[in-house]
Amino acid sequence: MSLAASTVALATIVCTYVFTFLALLSLAIHGYMRLNNPNRFSLEDFSTSLAVIITLALVGQITWAVVDEGQGQHVSDVTQSQFELTAKSLLVSEALWALVNTFIRLSALILLHKVFSATAVNRFQSLFLISVSILHGVAALLTAILICRPIRASWDSHVRGGMCGNQTAAYVGLEACGLLIDIAILALPFRPVLTLQMRTRRKLSVLLLLSAGVVVTIITALRIAALHRVNSSDFSYDQGYLGLLSTLGALLGIISCCATSFAQFFRHLKSSTSQHLLLRLLRSSFRSGLRETIDRMYYYRAASGRSGIAQSRNEGPTGDDSARKQDDEDNEDSEE
Repeated sequence: MSLAASTVALATIVCTYVFTFLALLSLAIHGYMRLNNPNRFSLEDFSTSLAVIITLALVGQITWAVVDEGQGQHVSDVTQSQFELTAKSLLVSEALWALVNTFIRLSALILLHKVFSATAVNRFQSLFLISVSILHGVAALLTAILICRPIRASWDSHVRGGMCGNQTAAYVGLEACGLLIDIAILALPFRPVLTLQMRTRRKLSVLLLLSAGVVVTIITALRIAALHRVNSSDFSYDQGYLGLLSTLGALLGIISCCATSFAQFFRHLKSSTSQHLLLRLLRSSFRSGLRETIDRMYYYRAASGRSGIAQSRNEGPTGDDSARKQDDEDNEDSEE
């Protein structure tokens, strides 16, 4: 079945690769500004880089699931083998989603810890949330691996001795905990920023910049609703919607981590553009001035040459002729 026949499958591919381009562009801008920074790369950049690598793996996995395994299509349109592969994909995508979210949260929390570590309260809050985020990531990975025993029972309901816990309840519970962590991270910078001695407009700008991850929080909330539908009768179609939210959440998380470099990049770009324009103007003025000077030199030289010729024509006899004339006059006087 073609992608065009499934709205969810087509939307997943289009949105995934549009936002992949935007995420890589954001990463390039962030990396460029870091290279121009004396401090260069720091620990949060390392965490963001790991998140990017895992996100690209998630994008590849979701793309394969949509194109080859029938994810995003109705159950009536997929084969039994495709259905089993779709169930495997759910396990892999949930594990990758947990890892991506963990590294994105760590990147944001490390940055907030560096910026707002002036007081013991802020340091404790950021370190506490870092610890909780790591524990949540480990719990999500263990849940994906151990929810079914053996693990094959996650996609093969006919395996002997296989048993699974309540997957929907487990994943929804983990996602709800992740949502609470995201809200706590968003709320962390509010109190220290509001107590700063600066204009209200400036405070709102800083809070808006640090709240760029709110879109990821919204997607996490949408994923909770989508997880309730994964075990429905139209499993492959509902998982397609879940896969779309997973890739969007991961890619928007990468963009949010790089958002702190956007304003600095645009200032740098504006300054560079102004400098290049000034240099072009100076170069153009110098060239036109030099050309005008050369033209004047040629003009004066030509004018001087013409005036010299005219002067030589208008002058009387030379000094030799005057001396010869004086000798002739002396001779005539002596003869007389």
